[in-house]
Amino acid sequence: MAMASASGFSLASASSTPVPAETVRLVTPVKTLSIRRPIGDAPEPELERPIVTASLGKYQAREPGYEQQMVAAPPADDAQPETSTKRPVPPRSRLTVDQVVEYLWEVYQRQPVKKDRGGDFSWKDPAAANRVGKTLQAYVIAGMDADFRELVYHAGKAMDAAGIEWTIVSGFRDDWRQSIASGLKARTGFSRHGGSQAVGGYGHGRAVDIGHIESSRSHEVFRWIDNNGAKFGLHRPYRFDPPHVEPRNDWRRLATKLRAGRTDGVATAETETHDATEDARPTVKRKVRNVRVASSARGNRPARKRQN
Repeated sequence: MAMASASGFSLASASSTPVPAETVRLVTPVKTLSIRRPIGDAPEPELERPIVTASLGKYQAREPGYEQQMVAAPPADDAQPETSTKRPVPPRSRLTVDQVVEYLWEVYQRQPVKKDRGGDFSWKDPAAANRVGKTLQAYVIAGMDADFRELVYHAGKAMDAAGIEWTIVSGFRDDWRQSIASGLKARTGFSRHGGSQAVGGYGHGRAVDIGHIESSRSHEVFRWIDNNGAKFGLHRPYRFDPPHVEPRNDWRRLATKLRAGRTDGVATAETETHDATEDARPTVKRKVRNVRVASSARGNRPARKRQN
């Protein structure tokens, strides 16, 4: 038989043998108990050991001295990195594209002062470029069609090899630039240099005016184009405008072939959109010719007799 008290309890015997009274004092109860154990088998730095806290009492254990931010566990060694399913794209250096632009820009600068029969017009190209917010290089060179630039590039390199110091007198011209051009010229919007109606504006210019850095020797450049231009898809269509150069028939296919040879097949075509105005001039010529033939045929027909 046991008798309990507030501070302990006494033991009593229910048998006939007397048992001396003995009082056992209770130990002060422990309300909380904290256990610190590092996670994992390997030892970790002291500052990175998370704390595991357990409570044996009715109050939640709180030990501010051991509260630390959990550190994100590193990925497992066997974790596989995410792999992209996209097919790798072969690198295409900007040189393959800008090589042509940089060269033609250097040729344009060979003659800083631009002159024609009307006088000095060096201010016109910069004014036109500034009007549309472009650099002079981006305006006069990049404004030309990419395939056309390719043809002029290869022809120019051939002229350099032949010792002809040629230069670009005028490259791309938009409608505003065409409106301030002097001398014999196409109507605004209908210039092959970049007219909105003729070719489609910026990025589609298909004409360039060229000459020699010494204006008195420009005939050497014209003669070279007449003799060799066909190899590069170029010709001078107007005898009354000697500096004017345009592409010949099937020039896009030739430009693709020349570009592939220059870039070792890395770039076979430029990302340019070619609209229906590409062959506008040959179409107009065919229509005019057909009208003339039809008119001539009607003129040879015998007149119909009017029936009363």
